[in-house]
Amino acid sequence: MHLRRLILEEFRLYHHLELELAPAGLALHGANASGKSTLLEAIAMLATTRSARGSGEREVVNWRSGQEFGFPPFARVRGHVERLEDEVDVEIALQLDANGNGPLQKAIRLNGRTVRAMDAVGSLKTVLFAPEDVALVSGPPAGRRRYLDLMISQIDGRYLRALARYNRILEQRNSLLRSLGREGASAASAAVNAQLAYWDEELVAFGSRVIARRLLASRRLAAHAAVRYASFGDNRELSIGFRPSVDDPSCRSAAETGGAEATQAVVARSFGDQIQEIRRDELRRGISLIGPHRDDFSLALDGVDLAAFGSRGQQRLAVVALKLAETDLMREETGERPVILLDDVLSELDPRRRDDLTRAVTDLDAQVIVTATDVETIDRSPLSILPRAEVSNGVVQKTST
Repeated sequence: MHLRRLILEEFRLYHHLELELAPAGLALHGANASGKSTLLEAIAMLATTRSARGSGEREVVNWRSGQEFGFPPFARVRGHVERLEDEVDVEIALQLDANGNGPLQKAIRLNGRTVRAMDAVGSLKTVLFAPEDVALVSGPPAGRRRYLDLMISQIDGRYLRALARYNRILEQRNSLLRSLGREGASAASAAVNAQLAYWDEELVAFGSRVIARRLLASRRLAAHAAVRYASFGDNRELSIGFRPSVDDPSCRSAAETGGAEATQAVVARSFGDQIQEIRRDELRRGISLIGPHRDDFSLALDGVDLAAFGSRGQQRLAVVALKLAETDLMREETGERPVILLDDVLSELDPRRRDDLTRAVTDLDAQVIVTATDVETIDRSPLSILPRAEVSNGVVQKTST
């Protein structure tokens, strides 16, 4: 799989860009704030339909776009993807209202046909390496859940559908819990339990699908990450501990010995039992206290938690292993090599680890798009063989290698 063409219109500082990419990829260099990261953001957005930056999608829209013709501000990103068995055009269009204050309008198209986001995710598969990825070790749980969701969604469209359904149910169930809490409802009331019965059942049904898929994916991801970390010459063992909010040893045992359906069935039973046990607390607090929205995972070296006791260097190396493991898992499950996006990460690593990463990425035989402020950082690595381009204020100028 590789991205053959990228077209941007009014996407952050890019007014218009048409960029042809070689199957091997591209090495981009330029000063800070020149638009290098924006290119990778746009490519990752084609894969997941969402901006990789936490600041929100409204900010990708050039607020001055459309003024000349009296149009509301808009942005568009389009990519032509060549896959093992076919080719596909992916397009995402964003538009604000005339004042820029209303809701963001978003349209997604595959081969010119409007589709839902869940039908487009994974049409292009990417793995993004960025300096802020170290937050996967030491940051809040929401970032780690988002990481799992974006990874698994590119592999399994059914997962994204279950997750979307779960989130809608969660919102409606929380609304009911808040309403019952304000009324002083009792957890022992038959009427209260009758009102919650449908939402409990739906929450368990879709939540167990999400948790089971996370259990299975994280287990395989952990195996790949351990191998990747060992390849860096460190004799300590990297482990990934997935911590589902439905905390029951039987769920982990099912993931180790059974398939998706068997694991989901075990998770559903435990989920249903625990919901009943915490009914009083949920009514008192007005929120759902158990489910995928409270899952988390941690990384450890020889059993020592990296968030609490790891050095910055150890945390960063563990994340590099995690991301490489992600590429392994995607290829294993889909047969496709994802596009590798390296966003100025080489400067964050010491020379030895930089060599480890670039050799590993080169061995993947995947399309690689790398950015750096210092072109010498690329020159001193195996990625020096990539076609070269300089980025300056939203203009991409291809140069010789």
